Amino acid sequence: MILFNNISQIVLIILSVGLLISTLEYLKKVQIFSTKGLLSWNVMQLKWTKENQSPLLKPFFKLFSVPGLAMLFLIRCLLITGLLFFPLQSTVGWVLISLLGLSLLLASLVTHYGSDGSDQMSMLIIITLILCNMPALASNKLRDIGLWFIALQACLSYAVAGIAKLVSAEWRSGTAIKDVFSTKTYGSKKATLFLQKYPAANLFLCWNVIIMETIFPLCLFLPWPFALIFLVWGFIFHFFTAVIMGLNAFFWAFMATYPAIYFVNHQISWNLF
Repeated sequence: MILFNNISQIVLIILSVGLLISTLEYLKKVQIFSTKGLLSWNVMQLKWTKENQSPLLKPFFKLFSVPGLAMLFLIRCLLITGLLFFPLQSTVGWVLISLLGLSLLLASLVTHYGSDGSDQMSMLIIITLILCNMPALASNKLRDIGLWFIALQACLSYAVAGIAKLVSAEWRSGTAIKDVFSTKTYGSKKATLFLQKYPAANLFLCWNVIIMETIFPLCLFLPWPFALIFLVWGFIFHFFTAVIMGLNAFFWAFMATYPAIYFVNHQISWNLF
């Protein structure tokens, strides 16, 4: 059985780059958390107070002001920087990633309306790394289980997204990508004009995404040179999604799962062949 002891560390490093970028973005636009901002705690707290959430959360509510969140984001940057110097398997590294996970959980209370699949994937990876690297329980087998979970979750995410697109008439007819690029939030004027000029390209791109996402789990079982095609496709897909649509977080969150996919693919190949 193949054991790659540094795979978890590589996953964490890639994810940390994305978290650092998103945290710096929050610091730059921290005023959106002001009383007149889009994510004002005066509004965001209604989700928790109205639904009578656990009183254990209430002591943290005072944190969600502009100065409090700015401090939280600065601390997160320091935690991410610290993880570059302390291995995940060390006690200090585990404490740092645990505090990082706590900062993400706290911030999610006030950013839940602006969160997306990349936030969920990032949180899932962080929690998995925390649980599978606890100093008192950590073992190579437990770390392997964590990498399997991350890889399977990534493949499930792709497959579910692909199937959802497959049942969509807009995606099957080849208009979905052009329609998305035509929006103000995720749009691109140049991309829209290109797809309007070449409608066949839009049909090709739509079906390319549908097929590759739906069959993405095959990358776990195929010989590595063929599995690599899926990862290269995923890299290109997320890269251009980040450039054109501005969804930067998706790129780093899903790239962080690729070392785990590599690990699982090689373990399966080792046992099968």
